[in-house]
Amino acid sequence: MTRPGPATIAFAVPLAAFAYFLAAPALPALAPGDETILVAGGIGVLLVAATTLALLPARDALIGPLLIVLGSGLLVAALNSDGAEGVGAGANVFEALLASSAGLILARMFAAPMSAVAVPLFAAAVDIASLVNGPTSKLLEGGTDRVDALSFDFPAWGDRGSAGHLGLSDALFLSMFAAWAASYGFRRSLTLLGMVLGLLASLVLSVTLEQAIPALPLLAAGYLLPNLDRIGRLLGHQQP
Repeated sequence: MTRPGPATIAFAVPLAAFAYFLAAPALPALAPGDETILVAGGIGVLLVAATTLALLPARDALIGPLLIVLGSGLLVAALNSDGAEGVGAGANVFEALLASSAGLILARMFAAPMSAVAVPLFAAAVDIASLVNGPTSKLLEGGTDRVDALSFDFPAWGDRGSAGHLGLSDALFLSMFAAWAASYGFRRSLTLLGMVLGLLASLVLSVTLEQAIPALPLLAAGYLLPNLDRIGRLLGHQQP
């Protein structure tokens, strides 16, 4: 059987995610509470991650990601406008494409081994600090019924509102880290798996601990930990 090419994946994955996000409210309702958050929220996280990573083969291009940034940015702005009520989670796919293409462009702009290590560490530290007074706390304090243009809204099954949110910046960093992993010879499959598991772990820990757990530190851990030996060699080659 012929494996689907990058273009097919880049089209099919967002289309499947879009279909799910539109259909989710019509699916059989789950028990309210943790079950809804873990199942509906977990599927939402996986589909946003898959959509984000579907553009990874375009990491060496510039025009394509720029066009996607422009097109998806316009769609996100339109879908989150006051006149687009009821769209809700339908905007998730276009937000993921916007974050993905922006992440690829940023990875290209900061294409230096030191950036590939320092940026994840710095961003994770900032996200941990935001847990108390920053966007993470405020998002949860606002409740799960609020739709934020800078976050993904995961629909609960059975038309029961939202099963949770994920920051747009998390998808942007997922794309950026994935592009650096591919460019610097990191363990690609293990790194992608580690980052996706980091996003899911943030959801599970938030439910288990009943406290907002920022996703970015776990995302950065999934990116860095499988490649500690290769990071050391990479940085060692940069020494004068």
